[in-house]
Amino acid sequence: MARSSFASLVIFVNDINDHPPIFQETEYRVDISEDIPKGSYIKGVSATDGDSGQNANLRYSLVSGNALGWFSISENSGLVTSAALLDREIASKIVLNISAKDQGLQPKISYTKLIVNVTDVNDQVPTFTQSTYHVSVVEHAPAGTELLVLSASDDDLGANGTIRFSFEADTPAKVQELFRLDAMSGRLSTAAELDREDQASYLLHIQAADAGSPPLHSVGKVNITLRDINDNRPVFYPVQYFANVKENEPSGSYVTTVSATDPDLGRNGTVKYIITAGDTSKFRINSNSGKISTLVPLDREEKTAYQLQVSATDGNGLRSQTQDNPPIFSQRAYSFVMFENVGIGTVIGAVSATTVDLNTNISYLITSGDQRGLFTVNSAGQIIASSQIDREEQAFYQLKIVARGGDITGEAFVNITVKDLNDNAPHFIHAVEHVSAVENWSTGHVIFQARASDPDEGPNGMVVYSLKQNPRGLFHIHEKHGLITLTGPLEVTTSSYEVEVTASDKGVPQHTSNLVLIVSVYDVNDNSPVFDQLSYEVIILESEPVNSMFFKVEATDKDSGLNGEIMYDIAGGNIRDVFGIFPDGQLYIKAELDRETQDRYNLVVVASDRAVEPLSATVNVSIILDDVNDNRPLFNSTNYVFHFGEEQQRGSLVGHVFAEDKDFGPNSEIRYTFETPQQNFELNAITGELTSTLQLDRELLMRQRGASVFSFVVMSSDQGLPKPLRDQAKVQVYIQDINDNPPKFTKDIYQASISESAQNMTQLLRVSASDMDENKNGLVHYLPRGNHFNIDPSTGLIYTNREIDREFSNLFELTIKAIDQAVPSESRRYALKNVTIWVTDQNDNIPMFIHLDRVCKMRSRF
Repeated sequence: MARSSFASLVIFVNDINDHPPIFQETEYRVDISEDIPKGSYIKGVSATDGDSGQNANLRYSLVSGNALGWFSISENSGLVTSAALLDREIASKIVLNISAKDQGLQPKISYTKLIVNVTDVNDQVPTFTQSTYHVSVVEHAPAGTELLVLSASDDDLGANGTIRFSFEADTPAKVQELFRLDAMSGRLSTAAELDREDQASYLLHIQAADAGSPPLHSVGKVNITLRDINDNRPVFYPVQYFANVKENEPSGSYVTTVSATDPDLGRNGTVKYIITAGDTSKFRINSNSGKISTLVPLDREEKTAYQLQVSATDGNGLRSQTQDNPPIFSQRAYSFVMFENVGIGTVIGAVSATTVDLNTNISYLITSGDQRGLFTVNSAGQIIASSQIDREEQAFYQLKIVARGGDITGEAFVNITVKDLNDNAPHFIHAVEHVSAVENWSTGHVIFQARASDPDEGPNGMVVYSLKQNPRGLFHIHEKHGLITLTGPLEVTTSSYEVEVTASDKGVPQHTSNLVLIVSVYDVNDNSPVFDQLSYEVIILESEPVNSMFFKVEATDKDSGLNGEIMYDIAGGNIRDVFGIFPDGQLYIKAELDRETQDRYNLVVVASDRAVEPLSATVNVSIILDDVNDNRPLFNSTNYVFHFGEEQQRGSLVGHVFAEDKDFGPNSEIRYTFETPQQNFELNAITGELTSTLQLDRELLMRQRGASVFSFVVMSSDQGLPKPLRDQAKVQVYIQDINDNPPKFTKDIYQASISESAQNMTQLLRVSASDMDENKNGLVHYLPRGNHFNIDPSTGLIYTNREIDREFSNLFELTIKAIDQAVPSESRRYALKNVTIWVTDQNDNIPMFIHLDRVCKMRSRF
């Protein structure tokens, strides 16, 4: 008979280094300010290794990219820190190549990149290209002349490196007014003409500041030198000299010395003298010194006084003013009176100016006050009318007259008053006027006011009115005001009266003008229009087109002629001006109608006759808009997202969809349907409620469909005719997990053996459990920790916790608990599994006798 026995064989698989380290990211990026202190944290890189033990023990290092020595990396943790101060202006982007190397016998290495972008701080001061700029410009150069373009650099970025130029704060305001500095470009130019004789040079302090916070700045100097031009004439001081000379003194006798100065430089300021007027046969002047002496002996009995005129000329030909005394008018202001319409060439008045200078001819000029050129002035100072002068255009003129003697001028004012002549007749706006009157108007009724104007002055412009033609004496006019009133009743049989009005002024000679007034007589309007109904109600479709006529109102008037002719208008209720009415009472549509905006209009229609004093009547017209199916049933969302917990009972509410239709009646009744049938859900056609038809299991859905979300389209449709309108929306239903699955170990039996000589922290085996739930409901941790063995709560790795002695115990039974991390903790599920660990023997004990005294006795026998 066959016999058999069984034994358990436990095989331990030792790890080999067959996995390279894997970085979490193939490329890391970080932005770091350049002013961070040494030793600051930059970034942490991390890699994992699927091996175990030393094969998974990683060391990090910087391979390349750290030539500046700015960074260091922790060999164990992968933390990158700054090893020195950073400077963006040296390098703004550093690419560090980092390696992760395991510690296996045949190590594996992986690499990643850390890209460090060094961000800017405002640590660079704007720097001028020159500390001092030297520039020269000719004096009196026109305003806006460019002097130079300042330039400064700042290696910072953005606002920190954006430079603005300005004058230093303590620069005097008067100096700043002379120069213009463009803040952006640094262009320095003149803002006014500069005069070297006022100031020959300027030293400007210019500030270049960046736009950082706070801003940094530096100061540069600009030295501006003005070059001279010959812009000054020699000037005498004093301007008059008096000298005494004895008669019969020999020729060459000293008279006096004149002196003139010129502030220009060099040749431009060198002065020469010459006698330009007077008795040059008896006197001479030293051209360099200005010394005047006699040419011949002088005889007092021949002439007691001499007057000389001396000019000074500079080296480039500019001469001093030869006339030092301006012409002086006999009066500062002149006043003249003239009549309008005087003949051309008539002398209005005369002015006169004189000067004490020699050889000076005086001319006159009108410089202001005569924009139309009505006056001229001749060389004798006479002011002459050069054109027709009309007082009604302008009654007073103030002329400015300038007298010129050489380069020197004097001025005076001339006031001219223009007196009126009766040269205008009264003027009516229209030669013929029409007015309407009613036969029953009473005596004294005002029917018209005549108005005539006369631009003349005083009595010449005073207007009085009279009637030149007064049919049957039925009319009267007020002499001053021109009001025309009735003196008796008008006859309707006479269709019109022609009245002629005369307007006269009181001037000499007297001027008149006439107006013809046609008075039309009309019947008395004593009947109001009457509508054929007290009110109207009209129903029209909201889709009626623009300009279509839809209803006509009608009124009658018992009067005749214009008093009985009726016109219609809409007086109220016409919101947004959507309706119009023709003069015959026909209503029409002016703008598109929309019942959903306004479904009813209450118009007030007025009927008026065409009398001079019209009568009217009103009626209410109610317009009701009938609905057409012109609005779709619109969902309030184009994409509905619902979250529905698994394991809920069939018929549970998932969510609610809703659509709205602005139409009325059946056109707005909405029905909901699926675009395609859904076996897991049901949609209430009336309410839009979405419910489940099955009890849904998320884990089953994941196994069957690979996803726990349902996506489908719902439709909304109204009940309008002839064709319903529709809308659609997307629905997504996410099945939410509940903690309905416990962890499950992947093996039924876990066994391991370990030598009693194994060191502490020796790895034995790894237990593994999975949980079909998601997130924390499916996250498994392992328990417990023991005296001899521990388990890693995350990985399930079992390892020794202390030394083991087989002679103490050769078998250990561990109970491992796998528990999920659901919240709250009371809802957590778990599974238990036993692990058997055998301890194998090592020759770690020497032989020992059981009874040592018996051995000693036996030895003594021998």
